[in-house]
Amino acid sequence: MRRLVRDERGSVGLEFGIAIPVLVALIIGVLQFGLVLNANGAMRHAMGEGLRLAKVDTTATDTEVTDRVKAQLLGVNQTGIQTLTFNRSTTNNIEQGTLTLTLRLTPVIPFAAVPPITLTETKTIYLPN
Repeated sequence: MRRLVRDERGSVGLEFGIAIPVLVALIIGVLQFGLVLNANGAMRHAMGEGLRLAKVDTTATDTEVTDRVKAQLLGVNQTGIQTLTFNRSTTNNIEQGTLTLTLRLTPVIPFAAVPPITLTETKTIYLPN
């Protein structure tokens, strides 16, 4: 029995087998987090460009604004857009534009049933009369 306890052959393989799943899960988690941050940044940029169009070009229609957002939404799968709305409203003689974008991301985790990640962003700006 003592001879079996002192035998260290195969211990590197055993340690490698224990460590690899943890490292792979960590790498996939970092990748998924980076993809979510990228999508969030792309959403904010695209919404800013759409709202800029609405503010600079007072004749821009709601469809033109949402089309600009879709065109500027780079690096993100366009089929993940759940809602994209632009609404104009007037409160106390002040015109406002509100843009809402909901984006659904499919996780890249291959070995677990993870539900889709949903990002929602709403921005409101003052529009010139």
